[in-house]
Amino acid sequence: MSIEGLAELLLASDDVAAVPLAREIVPVLCSRTGLSSAGFPFLGADAYAHFRDRVPHVLAMGPVALRALEHVVPLAAAAATDADDREHLLRAERVIRTMLNTAAITAPPDLWLLRHVLGTTKSLGLLDRLLAGETLDPDACSVHLGADSEEVSLSDQELEAALRFLSTRRYLVQSEAGYTISEDPRVRDVFARVTPTPEFVPAGVARIWKRLFSDTALDPHEVSILARLGSPPRGRSDLAQTEWTATLDEIELGYRVVPIVLGLRHAERAASLAKGEAVRPNGLSLGHPELVTGAFEVLVVAGAVTRRGDEDDRAYVPTAIGKRIFGRGPGPFGIIETYHPYMRKLRSILLDARESVWVNRTANVLASQDANSKTFVQCNDALDRFCADTGFDYDVFIEHALGRGEATRQRWERSSDRDLHYFGADLEYAAIDAAMGERDAGRLPVGMVFVRGADIGEPGALIAQIRAAGVATEGAVMMVGNGFHEIRNQTREKMERVFREYHDAGIVLLFTEANAMSVADLRETAWNTYHAGFMYVHQLSGQGLRPASVLTEARAHRLPASWTECAMSGGYVRVEAYCSRSRTAFPTTASAGGNPAISVNHFFVPAAMAERLHLRVVPDSRSPDSHNRDSRSTA
Repeated sequence: MSIEGLAELLLASDDVAAVPLAREIVPVLCSRTGLSSAGFPFLGADAYAHFRDRVPHVLAMGPVALRALEHVVPLAAAAATDADDREHLLRAERVIRTMLNTAAITAPPDLWLLRHVLGTTKSLGLLDRLLAGETLDPDACSVHLGADSEEVSLSDQELEAALRFLSTRRYLVQSEAGYTISEDPRVRDVFARVTPTPEFVPAGVARIWKRLFSDTALDPHEVSILARLGSPPRGRSDLAQTEWTATLDEIELGYRVVPIVLGLRHAERAASLAKGEAVRPNGLSLGHPELVTGAFEVLVVAGAVTRRGDEDDRAYVPTAIGKRIFGRGPGPFGIIETYHPYMRKLRSILLDARESVWVNRTANVLASQDANSKTFVQCNDALDRFCADTGFDYDVFIEHALGRGEATRQRWERSSDRDLHYFGADLEYAAIDAAMGERDAGRLPVGMVFVRGADIGEPGALIAQIRAAGVATEGAVMMVGNGFHEIRNQTREKMERVFREYHDAGIVLLFTEANAMSVADLRETAWNTYHAGFMYVHQLSGQGLRPASVLTEARAHRLPASWTECAMSGGYVRVEAYCSRSRTAFPTTASAGGNPAISVNHFFVPAAMAERLHLRVVPDSRSPDSHNRDSRSTA
């Protein structure tokens, strides 16, 4: 029996029809698969599109889809008579599980952002105008703030960013004339029913949840806020869909889930939940167990936990998807949620352009460390291999965009027998304070030198301080985790100048950056990345993501020059053998334009050093992230 015949057999089975979503899982599970060059499975394009569009898998739909998968797999395995078919089943099952795990991490931050962007544009009357069939042109869009008010022009740059984000989530369609509403009926429902963003929710609400879960006393106002947020919204009940656009119920739920999960993380409760341990409300808060119950009831609706016991002895147990959320969610959730100050002021930002708003850097430090730990392992591995292969040696290690100093901690652990000079630099004092706390706790080198107020986009200050300490920068190694995108008001010329200054100081650069992706890519990847929201918040705050390297014309549409182009124009040589990539954006075959990696670990060496070490120079004529590497989830 062919794999296609197996699908037809299962679709005709009453056993399959008895379980929600099982019939939609069958065409994906019983499909032809492939293996990437790295040995990881991927789906065919049609199977991936069917899963993305026809199988709801956000929040509580994740466990429903997982149950459907686990129901269908043994039925398919029992009916499969051909070894090749069984191999396709195994591969497809693995990819489906990966996509479900990934969406559990990537969807909530985007849903949280959607609640803010939709609520704000609703308050300005823009959604009603879109519902009426208007095309919004960001370059010439104005609003009336009251019946007798004059028209006020909206900031074209800020409005473009917001509408572009809505376009990546399939609510709007972009054309040369501007943005129009999608034809999906559920989009009309969302635009009609969404309300302005709640005013009572403060930017630091995750910290209030932390106080609750840490059994810290709350004032009456805080109790009132959490009581309102702990009133569970409706869960999604309609399982039928032909597009992957999120419903209003899913948006409202994601808006509440993100700060609750972060509150558990900040209170150091998430790790035990990630292991599957049960939680009792009075075990987290003796003073307000009813608020804990409210929070966990939200998580029940979201599919992250299930109830156990009666009201007198209630416990909550993480689901398989929930364990993933508590274990891997705090990094991506935290990075996005630290932009809450921008979201709170989004209306005035759209009206008056960007104000003096800044992220909560203390929270951002923790979130960034959660997200960057794995990539620092990869970068330190690459540095060790580079030294072993080329004979390169160094005695200065710099970590910029320092956070809590995770890259340095790893390097110090590996090189404890070496007398290295360690420098840590960051623009934000909160990051330096956090790293100094790590040093005082014995997790960073005792003699590490910290440089406060160091803007990664102004290399001169850091270079001068290193030299003032009597240390040469020639041959120093600098490691950066997602820090170059934080440079404000980027232009290609500015980035080339920045890289030129580091190059001229003789510094070897290892840095990780998430790749910028086009609107078309973001719409195609759906919930398989959280890049749509990640790009939006960074654009909103004046920062800028770039693609890793030169892209095809289609993929380069409206994207800035790549990191590699800028660094090479600044004098650097890209050493491809020591670069690495995360998973690809699509768990399917690469399209004509390639399959971009989610992020890339870059390795750049000053040109003169590359010549001395006889390194092979590869011109930036192709994208190193254009191959279908694998379909792993790093969310």
